[in-house]
Amino acid sequence: MYNSGNRKFDSKIFVGAASIIGFILWLVIDNTYDNGDSITHYAIAHYSWKHPQLLFDNWGKPVFTILSSPFAQLGWKGITFFNTLTGVITCCLVAQIIHQLKWSISPYCALLLFFIPNFPLALNSGLTEPLYALLLTATVYLIVIERYHWAAVAISFLPFVRSEGFISMTVVAVFLLALNKWKNVLLMLTGLACISVLGFIFQYESIFWVFTTNPYTANHGFDNYGSGNWGDFFSKFYYMTGIPFTILFWGATLLLMKILVSRLVDNFKEGLNTIEFLLLGSFFSFFLAHVVFWKFGLFHSFGMSRVLISIVPIGLLMVLYLLNQLLEKFDKAKIVTVFCIVCLVMFPFTSNKSAWKFSKEFVEDPETAAMKKIPEDIKIDTMKADVIYYSSIPLMTLWGCDVFDETKYKRIGALKHQGEPEGRYAVVTEDWFMNVDCNIKKDDPLFKNLRQEYSKRVSENNVVRIYMSK
Repeated sequence: MYNSGNRKFDSKIFVGAASIIGFILWLVIDNTYDNGDSITHYAIAHYSWKHPQLLFDNWGKPVFTILSSPFAQLGWKGITFFNTLTGVITCCLVAQIIHQLKWSISPYCALLLFFIPNFPLALNSGLTEPLYALLLTATVYLIVIERYHWAAVAISFLPFVRSEGFISMTVVAVFLLALNKWKNVLLMLTGLACISVLGFIFQYESIFWVFTTNPYTANHGFDNYGSGNWGDFFSKFYYMTGIPFTILFWGATLLLMKILVSRLVDNFKEGLNTIEFLLLGSFFSFFLAHVVFWKFGLFHSFGMSRVLISIVPIGLLMVLYLLNQLLEKFDKAKIVTVFCIVCLVMFPFTSNKSAWKFSKEFVEDPETAAMKKIPEDIKIDTMKADVIYYSSIPLMTLWGCDVFDETKYKRIGALKHQGEPEGRYAVVTEDWFMNVDCNIKKDDPLFKNLRQEYSKRVSENNVVRIYMSK
């Protein structure tokens, strides 16, 4: 699969171009992209140096937290800088993959990654998806240059960025087994071994803590995350990537499948050692897993479209594979290719519903802004409460509260299940998280012993309330 690549391509110029585009977007986008997990991941990374146990928090994802924590010490812009940096590196790796495969299409087309509408928006967040995309793309690159041992090591850490990493690992394992690289397959245990041992040394009592503390398999006694239809993620993919990309992607999928099936028929084992299998397997193992998870309401899926950011770079490689095939097979395909590239670049600037909405997506979310202003009306630190119970980590993080200091802050579930504590205490609720994450309603008996001190509607469906014990 490996070629030295002798076409004119200056990697330094490309790195410069990708960095300029990436960091211009970092400067102009002022949005958390997601008001929940994005801020929670930031909070875990930010406070992990003060509370080291957070470095191995299984929900926070150890590899993401460890790598992002130095940047998160600088505040919100610090962690978005980290994710933007991962996006720039991912873009460079896509270019290198094209270069090493000696495709006819220019490696500079990898810059299209920044024009897939939701990808640059997600870089300006505290989410784990950009790092997942980087590690998955890095694994493909290492396979392309035949550094199979490093590819196995790289992907072995993927489950500690997002749990779907175990799914992506199976694709690489099949690829390596078809090459009779048994020793390299064993190297895919590296990440599990390292993280398990480190967590056992510094925090947990069991070496198997990775499995026993998995938040997606634990039984919380309730599940408010719902389920959906088989076709939901197919439509979500369109809204994430836009019309031109979606059309080209499904065209690429059909072409890749046709070529892969032909090669599998000719020689099944060799067919598994192709770029076609690697791209299709990497993308659809992840994509179809989420289709199933959402359909049957498994693993707290919640049908979140943002998870697809994890495989967008692989999707771009598939699109560029199609354009490359056109260039190599048809003499006049250059005009068609240029037209497709122009469409991909221009689409985010159109008025289509899946294009960029500058007045909404590039500025601070009104709900987030409203939450930030609440301390101007009432300061919970002046309420003389011994303990503050809360329903939402993101809300408290926006107020600058270290909710991981358990001597002062506790989840509202503790108040419900452990009974009323001694002394004065405050309760801060936010409707969405209280209903979905905590399974507590506004008419719950625990509020009978509380006096409402403050209430503010921050969005059409969300109200923040502050209570004090009577």
